[in-house]
Amino acid sequence: MTDETGPSRAKARSAKRKPAASPAAAKTPRPKRTKKSLGDDFLTAVRADFRIHGAGVLAEVRTEKPDQYLKIVLSVLPKDIDVAINQLDTLSDILFEVIVRKFRPAGEE
Repeated sequence: MTDETGPSRAKARSAKRKPAASPAAAKTPRPKRTKKSLGDDFLTAVRADFRIHGAGVLAEVRTEKPDQYLKIVLSVLPKDIDVAINQLDTLSDILFEVIVRKFRPAGEE
């Protein structure tokens, strides 16, 4: 239906609901997430291997293949690291002023 004062508008439709699941489907357990369980299994194996061979292997890799050691370190770090490069950024202005005054020579006020 077109009105002379404006463009035609589609009628709002009521939301369609999904049909209710059958009672039998509700009782069956959901399957485990494959990706998560594979990752968990892998980390369990790595943890067990590290407990057996431990830091000695890491030291060997660090000395013989430092590039691979760096890859290992970077792979276990979180993607987002919030590092304050300048520690003075975290100080309040008042605290910063107190520190500056403390370390000024006595005659420089």
